[in-house]
Amino acid sequence: MRKLTILSTLFLLIGITVAFAKTPDIESVVEKVQNNYEKISSYHADFSQEAEVKALNTVQKANGEVWFKKPGMMRWNYYKPNKDEIVSDGNSIWYYSQDENQVIESPLANMSNSDSSTTLLSGLGNIKKLFNYKFPSTGPTDASGNYLIELSPREKDVENFSKVTITVDKSSYMVNRIFLFDPFGNVTTINLNNLETNKKISDSTFKFKKPKGAEIVKVPLKK
Repeated sequence: MRKLTILSTLFLLIGITVAFAKTPDIESVVEKVQNNYEKISSYHADFSQEAEVKALNTVQKANGEVWFKKPGMMRWNYYKPNKDEIVSDGNSIWYYSQDENQVIESPLANMSNSDSSTTLLSGLGNIKKLFNYKFPSTGPTDASGNYLIELSPREKDVENFSKVTITVDKSSYMVNRIFLFDPFGNVTTINLNNLETNKKISDSTFKFKKPKGAEIVKVPLKK
């Protein structure tokens, strides 16, 4: 379920365009991030993912495609190493593990006890309301010239994430990398490529089809 908890933080963060001055003020940057995000109704990208698991001293690699559509719809198709899927139609979310041939089905509202995570996933997030934000102590850009914004949730959720850093391409002003830090010292890096926004995506893309023979485990709505 690690992928599931990681992905619950992503809906707001990917597909964001940013345009700001050469030496920006963090308040103006965040304002422009929010304004640009609200103009995006759909998103598609190829992704590669590396998850550093300190307890196992390993790095887990994966890649695939991701689609998002407001409000609250998403699909993550993993192609390697396994053909896993994470799908939401805006009401329910399904996580399919090919290794276990098992589907976990849950109401979308169960994704987190934190209002911030649930709101992010529904596509209604407000950065200023949900996050503390700043440029990293190393400065507003990385070694490649990408802009950096460090976000930490105002409401802490130990099951989710402690900090998120996004990098923004300096020429296109699109988020191209996301670093997710959890409270246990693990870091997941997601690289986004071939970005497309506001393209027509059918709602049928977000309908989950149970793989043949897969077991379905239904999680009840939390109260």
